[in-house]
Amino acid sequence: LEEDDLAPLFDGSRWAGTRLWGAAVRAIQYISTQPELMPTGIGASDGDNKKNITMLELGCGLGVPGMIYHMLGGSVVLTDQANILSQLEKNVVANFPETALSSDGLGPENRWPIATNPDSDAKKNQIIRAMPLSWSRDDTSNLLRTLGLSETGFDIVLNCDCVYEPLYGKSWRMLLETIDELLRVNPKCKVVTSVERRQADGIDKFLAEMNRLKNVGGVEKVMADEEKK
Repeated sequence: LEEDDLAPLFDGSRWAGTRLWGAAVRAIQYISTQPELMPTGIGASDGDNKKNITMLELGCGLGVPGMIYHMLGGSVVLTDQANILSQLEKNVVANFPETALSSDGLGPENRWPIATNPDSDAKKNQIIRAMPLSWSRDDTSNLLRTLGLSETGFDIVLNCDCVYEPLYGKSWRMLLETIDELLRVNPKCKVVTSVERRQADGIDKFLAEMNRLKNVGGVEKVMADEEKK
């Protein structure tokens, strides 16, 4: 890491984005077992007409789940705070030089091919990019507009270990606002939330409020590890 990349990591909670948490591992493990969440070409025959599934990862940190999903064939946007994004974008470009898009430039030429050519070969449209996003309805709407996805949104929204009140405070309220906006745009979107339970984590309040969101159809626990003794 360069000096400008290191400095923000020692400010408040941003250090948490520098390690791979167990919740991120469990999230991609779960998604990989769900055929309806898997991207084009995974477990499908040559004649299968599956679409190119799109994923938005919120508060991605290292962005490992999203990168793995892209390796499996999905198009992914990795998002986090702007001041910790520079190293992530460098990693994305280094690992995926042929499919990575830069966050520089906001014109139509930098929008996703999946937004402009939805009927073209899905494999050619598999894209990954890192972009800044502060959780809020307005910023989420602006992100979708920049990507040319204001009408379609994303197929999957992933957030891993983004709720822990001792470290992040009540930021989960803004996370819920972001999720609600994404579901408003695409009611068929699947939101996958993966968390590690800790003392006074605030997760129960987060889930209760999520159930009350206008655009949430329901909240279901789909996988849980055994509690440590």
